[in-house]
Amino acid sequence: MAGTRKYGSFFLLQIAVGLFFLLMGLKGIINYDSAGSQMSRFFNDILGSNNNLINIIISISALISGVIILGGLFVPLKNSTLMIATLIVFIFWALKIAYFYVANNLLEPDLITWLQRLSLDCVVLMSVWIINRKYS
Repeated sequence: MAGTRKYGSFFLLQIAVGLFFLLMGLKGIINYDSAGSQMSRFFNDILGSNNNLINIIISISALISGVIILGGLFVPLKNSTLMIATLIVFIFWALKIAYFYVANNLLEPDLITWLQRLSLDCVVLMSVWIINRKYS
């Protein structure tokens, strides 16, 4: 009984994290050419800042990550393949955290908001780690 419950929780966690990445990637790609994004790119060009490449890379990698994590549930793949794939997702998410929370926006806009956003991304990071450990 306990083993079934544990498997069910891994299954649900993997669906939730896979959908999170898949939808985050889709949203980033779909909204890339929206009016708001075009205006943002216009002001970034005026101010000399250009995050377009980073945003599209994150969106595409999130989409691929979601497909890999969800695919692990429904497509027969080797555990080692899924372990390596989720390890890569883990590394990219950790780099995203380091880039956005430490290198660029340290303690911005204020400490509480920064900690809340950081903690949410850490929950995602640890969820990916748990999924990775499942395939080890």
